[in-house]
Order: sequence, then C-alpha cells, then structure tokens
Amino acid sequence: MSDPQFRSLINLRQLEVLRAVMRCRTTIGAAEELGMSQPAVSNAIKLAEAKLGIALFDRVSNRLVPTADAQILMADAEPLFVVHEAVQRKAWDLRTGRAGVLRIHATAELSQHLVPSVLALFMAEHPDVQVTIEAVRMDALLEGVESGSADVGIAMKPPARPNLTREVLVEAEMMCITPKGHELAGLPVLTPFDLRGRRIVGPGSASPLGAMISQAFERSSDHYHADIEARFANIVSPMVARGLGIGFVDEMTARYDKEPAFDVHRFRPRVAVPVCGLFVRDKPRARLAQAFMQHALRYMQAQLGRRDGDDEEGEVSQPV
Repeated sequence: MSDPQFRSLINLRQLEVLRAVMRCRTTIGAAEELGMSQPAVSNAIKLAEAKLGIALFDRVSNRLVPTADAQILMADAEPLFVVHEAVQRKAWDLRTGRAGVLRIHATAELSQHLVPSVLALFMAEHPDVQVTIEAVRMDALLEGVESGSADVGIAMKPPARPNLTREVLVEAEMMCITPKGHELAGLPVLTPFDLRGRRIVGPGSASPLGAMISQAFERSSDHYHADIEARFANIVSPMVARGLGIGFVDEMTARYDKEPAFDVHRFRPRVAVPVCGLFVRDKPRARLAQAFMQHALRYMQAQLGRRDGDDEEGEVSQPV
C-alpha cells in the first residue's frame, strides 16, 4: 500500500457519499442527509467511479442500485464509519465535559469528607470521566498543582505561591470536639478559659492552623499548647473518641465524621479557615477541573455557608 496510486483511488469523503447513496438510493436523499447539494453528490460518485475504473451504481427506474463491487467496497469500509462515529461521540463528550480525565490533589481531611461528597455530584453529570484522587501533604499538593500532576488542588488555608491562584470556596472554622459524656458536653461553645488545665489534641502551634489557634488563645490572654500533636484532623477525632483529650478539628471533620463517640462545640474566638481550590496561574483551566470547582463551591456554600445568628466577635482570620 506504499504506492501512492492506491491511496488516491478513493477518499473518506467519497466513501461517506457512497454510503449515503446506498442507503437512500437517490442522490437527492443522500444530499439531504449529508447537507450537500445534489450536483455535488453526483459529481463525487462520478469521480469515484472514474478513479476506481468500476461502476458503483446501476440506474434503475430513477433509483441507484449499488453494484456488487460497491457492496464489497462498503463492507470493508463500514468499520471506518463505526470508528468515526465513536470518535465523534468522544469529541462531543470532551466538548461538553462529559468525558476525559480529572486529577485531584487534596489534603487528608478534605479527601475524606469534602471530596467524596462533591465528587458524587460531579460524577452524576460526568459519568464517563476517569478520576484520580491523591491525599497528600500540603507541600506535595502545591508541587503537584504547579507541575501539572494535578488539575486542581483542594486545601485549607494553603500558603501563597507565586505560580498558583487560590479561590476561596468557603470560610470554614476550627471547632472543638469532646468525648461523649464529658463534663463540657452541655456547652455549645467552648473558649480558651474552658480548656484550661485540660489535655488538648490538635495541630502543633508551629503549623499554620496551630498558629491561628494560638492567636485566638492570645487574644483571650491565654496560651495554646497541644499535649498530643496531630497534623491531620481525621487523626484527632478517633483519639478524642477514645477519651484522650479535647480536640481541635476543622469544621468538615467535626460535622461530617460519623464517629458517634464525641460531641461537637463551636470555638470562640472564632478561627476562620478558608477552604480553597488551587490552579496554576496564567494557564487555561481544564474544563473538568472547573466543573468540579463549581460543584465544590455550591456544595460548600450550601453546607458551610455563613449561618444566620453567627457571632463574629473575636474572629481570627487571615487573608488568602
């Protein structure tokens, strides 16, 4: 098949015209099906017959009846149209965001509570998308988004990076959890005063979230110290459930962890924690990543958006 004469005998467009005429048995019907003019269809058939050196149709009572040679040719060509239609469907799916690959990096807490809930909404509209989720440390998350290993990153209070854009989905807050039956269980809100002399389980004061909690304690003329330091909130909650202390966790973990052995309390002064989506700056966003972010924004606003009657006095927040 290296001989150029073979390659120039008939092209895909002529095969498409031939197929349409075989179905419709008239050039007028084929023209309507293909969106062509009737003369263009006739010319395509004449050109194909001239190049092939064979008759493709017999004219019988104003109908075009395919010859045996045409039927043999189309029998071999039919798989091409099956593949072409599959490619067309895939192209449409990609255009409408219904197919493709989505790579997500998220910190441990969010990959456990937030991402599955948002992904359920996303997959309902994009059932054919292949999704890869990595639960990673913050530094690995930032590097993954910057390098293109991830299409989008989801993190709480991510540090600034010049190559990344951060979009706030919602401002969550740090909350306290106590073991079931604890003497503080009846208090809906806990303060640094309530926690004096009690064992605390939470992020170390040198970590970003720990530093924000420390700032809240200082504003109450108190000092924050985690007796049991745990980097991730999904580690804090089972330790509190086992009576190891009073824990500091993010709002998603506090509200959506199914662990039945602890109670949830607001903490004041309020420690506001932005939950952000991260993208590479000055680079077009993948359509699927943008769709996932839109679902995440709607879900977070519905679940954790500002509630009426929230007490904002003493809020501890830092700009993103």
